[in-house]
Amino acid sequence: MAVAVLTAAVILSAFWLLSRSLSPSHAGLVALALLIGGTPAAAGILVTRAQPASRLGPLLALLGLLAAVVLTGAVAPDVSTGHGTAHAYLTAAGQGDWILVYVVVAVPLLYFPEGRLRSRAARLLLAAILLDAALFMVVAATAPGPFLPPDQLSPHVLGTMPAGLATALTVLTLPALPITLIALTAHLIGQYSHSDSHRRRQFRWLGLAAALLPLTLLATWLSYAVTGRADVVLAIGLTATYLALPALMAVGVLRPELFDVDRVISSTAAHAAFTAALLAVFTGADALAGTVLVHSAPTVAVAATALIAVLLAPARARVQRGIDRWLYPARKAAYAAIDRLHGKTLSAHARPEQLQHRLQEALHDDGLLVGYLIPDSDEMVDSDGRPLASTESHSVDISMGTERIGLLSARPALSVELLRDIAARAAPLVELVRLRVELRRALNEADQSRSRLLRVGYEERARLERDLHDGAQQRLVSLGMALRLAQRRLPRGGLDVSGVLDAAVTELATAVSELRRLAHGIRPSCLDDGLVPALSDLISSTPIPITLQVTASDLDQDLETTAYYVAAEAITNAIKHACPRHITLDVAAGQGQLRVRISDDGHGRAVPRPGSGLAGLADRVGAHGGTLAIDSGHGHGTVVEAVLPCASS
Repeated sequence: MAVAVLTAAVILSAFWLLSRSLSPSHAGLVALALLIGGTPAAAGILVTRAQPASRLGPLLALLGLLAAVVLTGAVAPDVSTGHGTAHAYLTAAGQGDWILVYVVVAVPLLYFPEGRLRSRAARLLLAAILLDAALFMVVAATAPGPFLPPDQLSPHVLGTMPAGLATALTVLTLPALPITLIALTAHLIGQYSHSDSHRRRQFRWLGLAAALLPLTLLATWLSYAVTGRADVVLAIGLTATYLALPALMAVGVLRPELFDVDRVISSTAAHAAFTAALLAVFTGADALAGTVLVHSAPTVAVAATALIAVLLAPARARVQRGIDRWLYPARKAAYAAIDRLHGKTLSAHARPEQLQHRLQEALHDDGLLVGYLIPDSDEMVDSDGRPLASTESHSVDISMGTERIGLLSARPALSVELLRDIAARAAPLVELVRLRVELRRALNEADQSRSRLLRVGYEERARLERDLHDGAQQRLVSLGMALRLAQRRLPRGGLDVSGVLDAAVTELATAVSELRRLAHGIRPSCLDDGLVPALSDLISSTPIPITLQVTASDLDQDLETTAYYVAAEAITNAIKHACPRHITLDVAAGQGQLRVRISDDGHGRAVPRPGSGLAGLADRVGAHGGTLAIDSGHGHGTVVEAVLPCASS
């Protein structure tokens, strides 16, 4: 970190001194120098801050330092004439310093992305690059003959070597530069091919920076073909490449998932191919017109190129698709799978639930998962309605507008940006599947609820039959037999008629009492006076305080019965299991609904288990066309709320 900060400080100091020495007309040059030197330095500082032990950060900062040194030397003749021995030594030593540009660009590539040399080949390449640069600078400083302009009059203060040796070393070092660069490129390609998915994504950022070189060549070609000059465009392109390389290397190290670099590379390649085709047309038209129409060759070439551009415009999308298949096949395959499934779903030849399987085949990822969010809940399920298995951290949400409707999870080799694109493309199918899942679950729940109600109805009827048979029916049969016996004994006399009648009345009273108890189990008799008196009577017998608020009236008997049983069961369940200190009961009607809300301050954790009272309440409320919601957090009390359709409100 200290090396990178020191480098940045040297750069800023050099530019500050340079700005004080130059005239106001050089202000733009100073600003450009600050940009050229500051961008690599900033990238180096960021990398060093994130990876203090990495050597990549200081090497990137060294790019900025070199820019400061080279630019200072470039404008030095405008600052002063530079007389003296020191100036002569600097002039001699700086004759071949331009090769350092290639050195400080090539060396960080060997350390990318871990900040260390990972193989023997990398170490050999580093030694070859440094040795070639050192020999070249020695030859440039000590070869016999005058220096290059504007230093042709400067003396050889470092001495000169024999001409034959200088020629031999020149023949040796000059070809070595492109050879080492080709070897470096091959080394990087080999590193990419043997890397995992994360490192491949990092290396793709280098590919994006490298894509600027062919674009620069195309722009240079275009400038030369149109204006006859290409030096300005070449300088701009090389400067952009020089700045992009450290910046994109820093992004590749720190944030390789920043955005979908594959898409940018694919689009860049498509535009470069299309531009190259147009330039080829322009060059061919210019050459052909130059042999036939000498005076109007440029005009004919421009017109022909414009016409070809219009004719080839529809083909650009086809070129893009072709390059996508070559450089970025994953998105193309996923899109094609989604589109085919969508078409077959519309024609009833496939089911949308096949989405996950189709994407797994297209992306060659058996671990890919598509989750569907059940509406009005936080439950994520698969296409069969089962809870979704645990997903990897590499996942994105699927949304329809601003609403989250699902989840897409895949292996880390697929970028987050690609997953987002696939999620957006698949959103209509996901919405269709989740609605179908919800419908199936609702129908299944309705079937289960109907089965439970039928079973409860059968059990209740059997209980009533048993209670009637063992209770009131037996008493009435016994009473009938007693009265028949009394009737037969009456003619013979000696029968205590008054006693017989008293016993019969007693038996009738007992039978009536038992029948009332049975009827109370079907509909409480306390509801005969209305819902409010029934609820008041209910809470009067509870051992804890209950606050009652009722703003409903003129309800039909079935609705009153359901509301009463919801309140009674929820209060009983709270007292029995939650140990609350206070309960609140609210009954309100409005907007065609009756809401019965029971809340307590107990310890919560109420769960409607199969066969429990709460599960029975859900069935009773569902049979009435309503919904039952239970919110019961640990230590935060329980809220049971039933919403019933109420035509009278």
